[in-house]
Amino acid sequence: MLERMRIFWLPSKPVKKLKELPQDAGVYYITALWIVLYVGKAKNLRNRWKTNHHRYQQFKLLHPFGRLHYKVLAASQITSYEKSEITKLRPAWNGTARVTFWNLLCLFVAVWGRVIIYALLLLLAIAAFMYLLMQ
Repeated sequence: MLERMRIFWLPSKPVKKLKELPQDAGVYYITALWIVLYVGKAKNLRNRWKTNHHRYQQFKLLHPFGRLHYKVLAASQITSYEKSEITKLRPAWNGTARVTFWNLLCLFVAVWGRVIIYALLLLLAIAAFMYLLMQ
């Protein structure tokens, strides 16, 4: 679990700001609410996403929760690093030609389920805080 968390400390961009990615080689991760969905590599991160990436339409569906985290690496390192990350993380979208309706439905439930759980936990914390203030 902690292994996955390191990804969320990497620099990232939301779907709407992919044009601001660096023009460096690196490995990138498509994420939504602490779920790693896809790992890829690029010799130029900005150009890879500027030229209509094959996962772009799916990535757009994740807005506003989707983010593209990236790690800049030397071009000679990206292939081996990407392979090791896919092996470790086993992202849902890697190895699939395209995402099916059922995959998107599961993703929808996972993302919105987490949003609802976090909102309920926040409300519970606020209620507990209010209760303590009234005592």
